[in-house]
Amino acid sequence: MKHFKTLAAMYLMYISAAFGQLDESKNFLYLYSDSVIYANRINLRRDFSGSLYFTVDSKIFHPEQVKFFNNYRGFFANVKDATFNGETAFSERIRKGKLNLFEEKTFTWEYDDDGDVYGRRYRERPQVSAVRNYYNIDYGKLKKATYANLSKDLAGNPESIQLLNKYESVKKAKIGLYVGAGASLLAGLITFVSGGSKSTDLQHGFNSGSKEFTGGVILLGLGTGLATGGYLLSVSEPKYLKAAIDSYND
Repeated sequence: MKHFKTLAAMYLMYISAAFGQLDESKNFLYLYSDSVIYANRINLRRDFSGSLYFTVDSKIFHPEQVKFFNNYRGFFANVKDATFNGETAFSERIRKGKLNLFEEKTFTWEYDDDGDVYGRRYRERPQVSAVRNYYNIDYGKLKKATYANLSKDLAGNPESIQLLNKYESVKKAKIGLYVGAGASLLAGLITFVSGGSKSTDLQHGFNSGSKEFTGGVILLGLGTGLATGGYLLSVSEPKYLKAAIDSYND
């Protein structure tokens, strides 16, 4: 009986009600059951099949159970309730305040030649291929950081709304440039192909002074320029989103 009471006391110390004040100086799992599990060490790993799982000291937890977790890397939220397919993934909190902003990055892996003169060895280099933002209030449910959602929750702050409007206009301009770039590049390639098919010189291809060649070069150049403009806007776009959140939290 004494042993049972000791275990029960340890269990109560291990798990606390989520509605209490969380100690974010410690590592913890915040479960969907509204319980918090504190631990010395928490890691998110993948098994041999690629599935995610948590190691919490000597225990293992399924990620579908976890709403938030905090460890040495930062504070993360499960985005499954804010996505169309409901897939479990974790987004890092990059702004904390009256409104919390989260950022989920998707990486692709490229390989660099390390310059070994005795043989070609390669090292992996991660590249960010996509960024998605979410937000919430306190420890509430996550929402997608869309203009429609944020314009409601930031409505009480005129400066935030102004920055949010700028964010939306830059986002629309970026999409327009990318669409135009794709259309121009496709048209340029079609022009080159059609020009080459008309050529009677099988060795040299069509004449570089032909209308097709000139038109293809112009269209490809235009497409490249539009794509560059879209990329530059994509770099500046998140700055306005973060500034809108910062203004609201001040």
